[in-house]
This record gives sequence, C-alpha cells and structure tokens, in this order.
Amino acid sequence: MSKWTSKIADVLKLRKLTPAQVIIFGFLAVIFVGGLLLMLPFSSDKGTFTSPATAFFTATSATCVTGLVLVDTAEYWSSFGKGIILLLIQIGGLGIMSMAMMFSMLLGRRVSPKERVVFVQSMNLFSGEKMFKFIKNMLAMTFAFEGIGTVLLAFKFIPLFGFRDGIIKSLFHAVSAFCNAGFDIMGSFSGEFSSLSHFADDLYVNIVIGVLIVCGGLGFIVWYDIYKKIRERKRMSPYTKLVLGISGVLILTGTVVFLLAEWDNPGTVGDFSAGKKLLRSLFMSITCRTAGFSTIPIDSLKDVSKVFSMILMFIGGSSGSTAGGIKTVTIGVVLIAVFQIARGNKDINIRRRRIDNTIVSRAFALMVIAGVVVMASSFILSLTEKGYAFRDLAFEAFSAFGTVGLSTGITPFISGAGQILIMALMFFGRIGIITITYAIMMGLNADKQSIRYPKTNVLLG
Repeated sequence: MSKWTSKIADVLKLRKLTPAQVIIFGFLAVIFVGGLLLMLPFSSDKGTFTSPATAFFTATSATCVTGLVLVDTAEYWSSFGKGIILLLIQIGGLGIMSMAMMFSMLLGRRVSPKERVVFVQSMNLFSGEKMFKFIKNMLAMTFAFEGIGTVLLAFKFIPLFGFRDGIIKSLFHAVSAFCNAGFDIMGSFSGEFSSLSHFADDLYVNIVIGVLIVCGGLGFIVWYDIYKKIRERKRMSPYTKLVLGISGVLILTGTVVFLLAEWDNPGTVGDFSAGKKLLRSLFMSITCRTAGFSTIPIDSLKDVSKVFSMILMFIGGSSGSTAGGIKTVTIGVVLIAVFQIARGNKDINIRRRRIDNTIVSRAFALMVIAGVVVMASSFILSLTEKGYAFRDLAFEAFSAFGTVGLSTGITPFISGAGQILIMALMFFGRIGIITITYAIMMGLNADKQSIRYPKTNVLLG
C-alpha cells in the first residue's frame, strides 16, 4: 500500500472497521457508483437523465441480485445501462470480497490476514484454509456455468432474435439466472414486466434457466465439495448432503403444492395440459426461492400459493451462494432441533454428527430476527401504501428480503418511503443477517466484559 493510500485509509478510519463493516461499506460503495452511472443520460434508452430514485433502486436491486424494478429493464435502459446492470449483478453475485481477492491474485498482491477474515465471513465459509484455491475454483465454476448457459440459450435465442441480439440476451439471462438475480430483457419482445412468460411452455428454456438457478442457489461451498468428491474421490461433508437433501425436498414440495393449488386456476395453469401445468409449477417452485423469473402471472396466484411462495422466499438458497433468505441449512437445523428437542434429546444430531449448540442457537436467532424484520416491514408498508391488499405488500417484503424479485405488479407504484424500505430489505437480505448483526453487536459489546450470571428456571408451555 502506497504512502498516500495509507494516509487516506487512516483518514477514513478504514483500518478500524470490522470485517463485517468492510463488507457492508463495500456493497454500499458499489451501489452508490452504480446508481450514479445509471443516472447518466447515456444509460437510458431515450438519452435523458434518470431520477435518483429509479437509478439507486435499480442499482440496489442489481447489486443485491434481487430483480425488483421500477421500470422495465429492456424498454427503459440503453445498451450501456443494461451493461452496468449486468456488471452489478455479477459483482453482487460473486460478492465484493471475491472480486477484490480476484484482482489481488491477478496483480500478485499479498492479502492481509484481516482481508482473509473478511472474505471468509462474506462467503460464510468455515475457515480460511486454501482460500486462493477456493477462489480460483469458485471463479472457474461461475464462468463455466454462465458460459455454458450462454451457449445453450444461444441455440434458442439466435434463431428467434438474430445473432447479435440473441447472443446478448443469452449472456444476460445466463448471468442473471446463475446469480439468481431475476433481471430480464424480454420486455421489448413480449411486453413490459413480462419476464419469461413467453417461454412458459418451452421445455428447453425452462430446463436451462432452471438448472442455472439451482446451481447458483446451491452455493460455491457445495460445488467445491462435489468437485473434490469427483476429482479427489473424497466424501461429501454432512453440510453438502444436508444442502442437497433440503434443496431437493423444497423443489419437490413446491412443485406439488403449486400444482395442486393452481390446478383449476385459469389465470395461471388451469387452462393447460397436465404436462404444461407440471412444467409451470416446477419452474415456479425453483424460481420462487431466490431467482425472480416468472412464467406465470404472479398477481393471479391463489392466496394459498402466495403464502407458500412467501415461505419459500423466506427460506431462500444456501450459504455461500448467490441466493438470499435465511438459507436452507438454517431452516433444516431449526426443524431438526425442534423435532429432537420435542423427543427429549439433549444433543442435536444429523447423520451421526452432533451440531454444536451455538450453531443451533444462531439458527433460531436468525429465523426469529428475519421473521421480525420482514413482518415489521410488511406492517410499515401497509401504513405507507394505501389501497393495496396486505398480502401483496407482505409478498413484496418477503420478495425483497429473500432477494427473489417476484412481484404482484405493485413495485413501480410504491411511494418513495416504500421504495426506501424495499431497498433496505434487499440490502439486508443480500448482505446477510449474520454480517449485519455481527457488525452491530461487535460494536456494542466491544468494550463490555463477558459476565456469566447464575441460572434460573422459567416455565414454558
């Protein structure tokens, strides 16, 4: 670090920031720069300045890989604007520290111990062992998935849109799908805010996009573990097995619930054959947990489907992935703990392995904190947004927190106060409850002495 850089860092007190605070300010910096760039005239298709509200809302949604938008991406933004959005999606999907570590490796710069801690925390890793090897494999897997997805989509999109536009659409949607962002540029083809509705019955597009979403939502830790099993013939960790098992159950359960709930609903799948109903329900189950693409009108879903969608959005994807939510393993640990505690077990065991009580306590705390934040936000939205059903406002809040991006169509009409709240929820959902609570609690308790008080008994039930 140069002399002047060191002085600037000292002035800004960057060296005194905790790892969690570095991550938070890193994301805020990216959002701020992205918002400024999107405000410029050459970012909009009409060549006019974009209002700060629209620009920063879009930048927040892209960096937090959510997909909620105030304006149609294809119709409003120019090629430059779409490029900025795609770059923000990629940075947000990989994570700020991942990008920083990548440039450090390219420049041959030494990474400090604190930066290692920041990276480990930003990715929710278990330790910093073999960090550079993990980063290289993570980047290789990311670009491989996105590259293969682009090529596969190109076979469909080039004949439909022409070579140049077909390649652009293939790349944009491959990156958006793998990063679980939900941004689309189909508005100029199938109508504003139409997402992938034109391809609702296209098995090929549904499979390619769906696989990319699932792969991105599993997390780099899981894929690294699978890679080691294939390459080095090592056993998969209990964590990876748990992620794969829970993810599979959620996708299957979601498909069945949506299929049964919407079977006779003409606004969604009711007027189609059994095969098309199954395809639409499967895609809804996959995209609902984190991706934000839609092939059916969300506002036409039955109430039971909307409520179940909120549950899936609240759970989200897996740790270290591009997804939001409280994460699959968190809900898995909570449910297993509830079941085993109800049976009178003192230890929480999964696959002949004991989970530390601190992890169980953290899982319960995460779920409660997240639930309180989302429900409180839903109530606040009901006060700021008049004329909308509470379930639609709650759907918007769950979608923002889970960084999903699905909407019943009210996002563009939300007031300024509502937009700020939605942006805060997207940011909170992407950075992670662990990171934000760590930054707050470490600051509050930095100078406090740890005291253990005598225990007491309270009555439950």
